[in-house]
Amino acid sequence: MNLVLAPEPAPWLSHLASLLTREAEVLAPWALPRLPDWGPLPTRLRHAWTRRTLPVPEGFRVWGLPGWGAVEAGMRVAARSTAATLQARFTLRKRWAQAASALLPASVETVLAPALGAREVFAVARRRGARCVLVEDLPSLRALHADLDAAAARHPEEAFLRNHRASAEDVARQEAERVLADEIWVRGELALERLRLAGHAPEKLRRLHFPSDREPPQAPQHHGPHVALLAGPALARGGLREALAVLDERPQWSLWVRPAEGTDPRHLNHPRVRKVTAQVQRTLQQVDVVLAPAWCESHLSELAQAREQGIPIIATDRAAGFWPCRAIPRGDVPALIAELDALTAR
Repeated sequence: MNLVLAPEPAPWLSHLASLLTREAEVLAPWALPRLPDWGPLPTRLRHAWTRRTLPVPEGFRVWGLPGWGAVEAGMRVAARSTAATLQARFTLRKRWAQAASALLPASVETVLAPALGAREVFAVARRRGARCVLVEDLPSLRALHADLDAAAARHPEEAFLRNHRASAEDVARQEAERVLADEIWVRGELALERLRLAGHAPEKLRRLHFPSDREPPQAPQHHGPHVALLAGPALARGGLREALAVLDERPQWSLWVRPAEGTDPRHLNHPRVRKVTAQVQRTLQQVDVVLAPAWCESHLSELAQAREQGIPIIATDRAAGFWPCRAIPRGDVPALIAELDALTAR
């Protein structure tokens, strides 16, 4: 049998049929059963329920855990900052791996688990001769710290860049999981190259990428000021300072951003900076280009949306993933301006 650990929702779970050749048992504590067709429900409640439903191919079985929603609610109440929320998520992954390792059936053939949620169950699975597959759905924590240090050196006034760190235990845990894994599935070219340079055999590594079968359409044209959308939260690690520097040099551009904890309110007072609406985040309406000048490894949903709609992407190697884009070096404002100029000259 195949066993999949899914301690929290993730995009790769919708592709299980292409990732595994045989049916599997999916341990997803957050998953809810499918809604019955009968009975009216408020639209918002139906949508919220559907987001917690894990559709799986025939032969796969999903095991949820009643009351898990209360655990997540308690986590949100206790974690009063982004860093605390991330640490709570990491802890839940570890606890779920520990629980699964104690219950691992003897008949298991393949175990598939995400980063920081695999070490204990992999250790047991390997003793039983099972194949261990690691899904690297988190950035490399050791490399993340180095990238944050580089960003902090460029922008020393940004305290968030110095405070956002994983624990040494989590860094060691992530690297131990890679050693225990028979296969590692990664979400970006940068992560793939880093693992190769770290000595992992190429045949052990696999691209976790699901491109659309159709060609991207031509980007819709609209009249008015040029609009750039900053992918991800409006933070220095995501390239906010570089994007703002563009506005000073190119007054014909406006920047739409998504504020988050750690966003300096002063940056939002710029006359050509606008808070992006939820509708624009979903549709990218009126967006001419998506910017991802990130300093740190990031996996940003806006890039996939832009690719689907034919909207140009300008990104560093930290954010590009496997999506084709106009590449720029980190922190290079002139390169970012040159790419925008090339778009407006077309």
